[in-house]
Amino acid sequence: MFNTRNIVIGLISAAAMMTSATAQAGTMPFMPRGEGVGAPAGFSELCRRDTVTCGLPNSQLALLGLGVQASFVPTSSVGAPLQHRFDATPAASAEDDAHLISVATVEAWTIAAVEDFVPAGEIVETAPVTPSVAVAAADTFAPPSPSVLAWTTRAERDQLKLLNLVNQSVNRDVKKASDLDLYGQPEYWALPRLVDGKLYGDCEDYALEKRRQLIAAGVPESALSLAVAVTSRGEGHAVLMISLKSGDWVLDNLTPWATPWEDLNYRWVERQVPGTALWTSAAA
Repeated sequence: MFNTRNIVIGLISAAAMMTSATAQAGTMPFMPRGEGVGAPAGFSELCRRDTVTCGLPNSQLALLGLGVQASFVPTSSVGAPLQHRFDATPAASAEDDAHLISVATVEAWTIAAVEDFVPAGEIVETAPVTPSVAVAAADTFAPPSPSVLAWTTRAERDQLKLLNLVNQSVNRDVKKASDLDLYGQPEYWALPRLVDGKLYGDCEDYALEKRRQLIAAGVPESALSLAVAVTSRGEGHAVLMISLKSGDWVLDNLTPWATPWEDLNYRWVERQVPGTALWTSAAA
């Protein structure tokens, strides 16, 4: 016959087991995928306009817009009042006109390791590739680069160190501005744009810039994907996701640290299949 003490201990043990089971059931380190969906309209337009920034092989470009309707969730989230407002009033002079249109795309640079990281806006000179070298490279199998091998052998703590470094640097160096401010369009995916010596962009521009820097630092493209969500404020939002051994992490212009995807208060909409034109819904 159970006494009061045994009953209490039994109830505590049962509660502990239920809590443990709930914690395990609610922990999904990798985002579950749903059915195939169309790529975001802004991403498809980017890939047709700028294949380098898009990052897809030519064989994948033909898949854009086939089979499923393109998704249109405007990803204009900046998450805070803009730090700079572009003057929408007519310019008072030709000199002002020149000021408003002095916009240029930033050139590419390379990063070899954490120690060689180059902040957004700086350009690193790279050795030119001769035609003979390019042809030889195209005709032979290219083994993983030393930087990719270095990434795969790093401890996750060191991988997160690089992710946080890139995330915080881009978040700091790129100022928030909407596509409407920069391009006169409600949705325009691109790398951050340089205006009067400063970089500007909205959420997808941050994500594309981080993707480019991480690939240059040796992170394999197969670990990186773009994703679209809706924030708690109801804004369409684009982020960069990276798959580590511990799960899927998010690099976000609204958050300084690389964050497990489940820890963000977002309604996840869709996510790219890494290295392809294919996107799937988020089943979470």
